[in-house]
Amino acid sequence: MRYLPCVAALLVACWQSDQSSSFSAVAGQQSAAATTEQPSSSPEKIKQLRQLGAELRTAGSMERRLRVVKEMIALGTEGEAALKNYLDQQLERLGAAIKPPPSTEAHDKRIEELRKILAELRADANLTEEKTRNIGLPALDELTNVYNHREAIIQAHYQKLSRTAEAVRGLIKFLQTLQEKSESDAALRPQSFQLAEYLKQAEALLQRAEPPIDPQVREILEENEKIGRELPPDEVAGMRALNAMRMLCGLMPLRIDPKLVAVARGHSQDMAAHGFFAHESPLPGKKTPQDRAKLGGTTASGENIYVGSNVTKDAIRAWFLSPGHHKNMLSQSHKRQGLGRYGKHWTQMFGS
Repeated sequence: MRYLPCVAALLVACWQSDQSSSFSAVAGQQSAAATTEQPSSSPEKIKQLRQLGAELRTAGSMERRLRVVKEMIALGTEGEAALKNYLDQQLERLGAAIKPPPSTEAHDKRIEELRKILAELRADANLTEEKTRNIGLPALDELTNVYNHREAIIQAHYQKLSRTAEAVRGLIKFLQTLQEKSESDAALRPQSFQLAEYLKQAEALLQRAEPPIDPQVREILEENEKIGRELPPDEVAGMRALNAMRMLCGLMPLRIDPKLVAVARGHSQDMAAHGFFAHESPLPGKKTPQDRAKLGGTTASGENIYVGSNVTKDAIRAWFLSPGHHKNMLSQSHKRQGLGRYGKHWTQMFGS
């Protein structure tokens, strides 16, 4: 799995925004027009190309940029050469500004060692609470500290690149818009080079300018944030905490299943209202977690229950220390989760 940003950053919706007008602020500071002057060009055309190049660098609106590009292309070979030269310079300038991240080799090595300890723990057929408490908790605590220290180093590096990344996103937006418009407007379509190739190069620069993250992880966390806005904060906090723990251990985060959340909350309420504490419910049609999930319009592959506190972290800690619950939370077979609280009763459900 590729490097993952810190737990706190991952549990917030990702930072994609429209920066369509930003790239000129960083990459557009040039003292000469981005033109290629052909010996056969007339003085008037050279002057016009210089003016258009300067206008393209300072244009604030997308509409104005597209108008300038259209005027450049209308000037034929020299105009297209000027546009190409401008794009080449933007890519070269931005690429030179993106330095490689500092080495975190020592941190990476220790993280892998601690992940191995935790993986061996949950694979232990004779796992006991003594082992989860005396081996698991210290390993998880150290892993959190080492991971966050590495994250601070990495984030400091990418923070320095934030303006450059913003400029690259602006260039990408410009190229995407130009390519889209050129499909229906031939006057915006250069004949001597491919816009798609420049867009590909700009996107490659953005990957270097932003913290790398597994695309699937990004998609899961972004979707979880959207779903979480409609759920009780304490339940969302518990599901975030579980995903943070899983990612620290090198595991994939789980998708929030709103139906599983509702089913879990319902079981917590049933236990409180009917005075029982068990995975098997005495209520008709709700005997097993699978039965309850089916009634809720979803499926279940596992369940944890807890009673004794209305504080999220107390439930998560208790499950981490309990061998069976520990393995359930960190199982690679689960893909979905739903956490539901009623009073001091908690139910954590999983789905494949």
